[in-house]
Amino acid sequence: MCAPTPINLAKTQRGVCSSETSVNNQLRKIKKNKQNNKKKHPNSYKGNGKKHNKQQQKKNTKGKKIKAPKKEPPKAIEQELTLEQQGRYVALDCEFVGVGPGGYESALARVSLVDYNNAILLDTYVKVDSPVTDYRTFVSGVTEEHVQSDTAMENEKCTTLVAKMLKGKILVGHGLKNDLDVLGFTHPWCDTRDTAKYEPFLKKAKKNALCTLPQPRKLKDLALTKLGREIQIIGESHCSIEDAIAALDLYKKAGTKWEDVMEYKINRTREIVHEQIFHLEEE
Repeated sequence: MCAPTPINLAKTQRGVCSSETSVNNQLRKIKKNKQNNKKKHPNSYKGNGKKHNKQQQKKNTKGKKIKAPKKEPPKAIEQELTLEQQGRYVALDCEFVGVGPGGYESALARVSLVDYNNAILLDTYVKVDSPVTDYRTFVSGVTEEHVQSDTAMENEKCTTLVAKMLKGKILVGHGLKNDLDVLGFTHPWCDTRDTAKYEPFLKKAKKNALCTLPQPRKLKDLALTKLGREIQIIGESHCSIEDAIAALDLYKKAGTKWEDVMEYKINRTREIVHEQIFHLEEE
């Protein structure tokens, strides 16, 4: 037990009051020192606390590999469409097999169509009229059994059906020129939304490259960077339904801005056509 503070009566000659004053002064000093120490504590003082914590974190993580946080793709801002407007959109993807010498020429082997809400409208294998020289199974997933099965559609019947289903629709897909060339028909440019041609989805040309124009990106790369979705995994064959849905979701992500661009192009085209007609009439 601590002894009480001694009082020098010879000097002060103030009795009990002076001793109380001396004790009180000492208590104040002790209290003040405690308060000062408390303020300087790293957990209570903002500046030093943060600095102390950062230094401590550096010590703890020294020599350790720190994984960078995964960047999540930005949230999609989808258009608000009525059911009638949604009904205008159809996404297409096809799978091909090789015909002719070396199998370099493509022939239709599977076609898939999905609506705006990813419901499957059509998914069928197609009989190939020419002898198949390369089934490209590692990519297409198509085998000889698929195209020769009783459920596979005749080529002419299939292409006629697809053309009918796409009439008056806004067609969405990736690299649609390849699909339409094999199907054997075209689609109006103003009703086509190709994710391989949409400028914000293109990659810039490399420095000192022969071609300085922006180049199309692969669908799997766009799906990964824009949607955070892994498709067309190495070692697995492609799925035309999965690819069609990925292209459609990419369109939805940029739908509002994309439609603004299309509206400008369509209006500008009309103006040019009207000007040409006006000049012809004057002549």
